[in-house]
Amino acid sequence: MSGNKFSVVVLALGIAVGAQAQTRPAQPDKDGFTTDITVDEIMASVVMPSAQIVWDAVGVDVSEKGQVEKKPETEEQWAALRAAAITLAEATNSLVVPGRHAAPASKPASDPSSGELSAAAIEALLVKQRPAWVAHAQVLHVAAMQAVAAIDARNLDKISEAGGTIDEACEGCHLQFWYPDQK
Repeated sequence: MSGNKFSVVVLALGIAVGAQAQTRPAQPDKDGFTTDITVDEIMASVVMPSAQIVWDAVGVDVSEKGQVEKKPETEEQWAALRAAAITLAEATNSLVVPGRHAAPASKPASDPSSGELSAAAIEALLVKQRPAWVAHAQVLHVAAMQAVAAIDARNLDKISEAGGTIDEACEGCHLQFWYPDQK
């Protein structure tokens, strides 16, 4: 191999190893938990998309063509809906892992006019009011499991009710920890 080709291969390997080092997770704590993913990231990538699937599963769309009932119809649609509810339920456990930060350190401060607290202020509340934080996560877990039961029963009304309960659970937590000054 010529010197230039060898240098390119070594450089490429160095870049790949460096990239792995940057994405390598933090070391597990004494209980085996790794908390390099933040609450904000779990909310954006797991909780909200999963909840949205439940919220969108049942309803009525009204357009110039009339009313169209939205509901799962195929086995695949029912399975996907159930998977979303299970994912939502399990995400509640991830949210309350001790030592998890509220948001990445690189997240910019919130616009004060939005009413949302800064990441540091949210994290301080999560630590100071941990029992309330865990209780909110448990309320969301129960609501998600109500959705699972309703999905298993193929009860559209109960799925809709569970969606409302999920929304209330999210909003209650957000009002306490993310934007407590909003009315």
